[in-house]
Amino acid sequence: MNSDNKKHFTAKEEIIQFGLQYFQGVGASYICNVCISNGGSCCMNCCYLEDGKGCKQRNTSCTSWLCGFLKLLFYEAELLEEWDNFWDEIPGKAFRRDYTPPVVPIKKVLQTPNIRFLGQAFAKDLTNLIKKHNNPDYVIELNNELDRYLTRLSIYIDFETLEEARKELVKLTKDFYYFQLALQDYRSR
Repeated sequence: MNSDNKKHFTAKEEIIQFGLQYFQGVGASYICNVCISNGGSCCMNCCYLEDGKGCKQRNTSCTSWLCGFLKLLFYEAELLEEWDNFWDEIPGKAFRRDYTPPVVPIKKVLQTPNIRFLGQAFAKDLTNLIKKHNNPDYVIELNNELDRYLTRLSIYIDFETLEEARKELVKLTKDFYYFQLALQDYRSR
């Protein structure tokens, strides 16, 4: 995809591939593998999910959506706002459905990050926390909690709600030791 600031036309499939490459660049697969192998899945009950093979029909809606784990990674790496702004330009997204036209005008293109180490560190912490809690619902509950508080940070403007969300995130992520170390390294570069 072109990276200048003028609008240019991009194929829907190219946009989906870009999203998948971006996920690869942040190390999302490490997190997804841990989550899925422990009972979580953003694709649970989706009619396009084929057992043992994965998604049969990738679309812009599912590609743009972030679970609580990925939302936290993007937030801490300061990529969340940029990601959301990019996908806000893409028309036709609906829950597990895609009405995006075959060609879409795009104004801004994101550069794929090279921070897989953050995803690896997050996945290592998540694995350790799952073992520690020994609760089959833990991965789903933690993902939902992270999503709830990160969503509050993106939609609310009053100080009290934002401060409460930040405090809850600190509590929820206090045992993410490897991720915090990787973030320190990332931020010092």
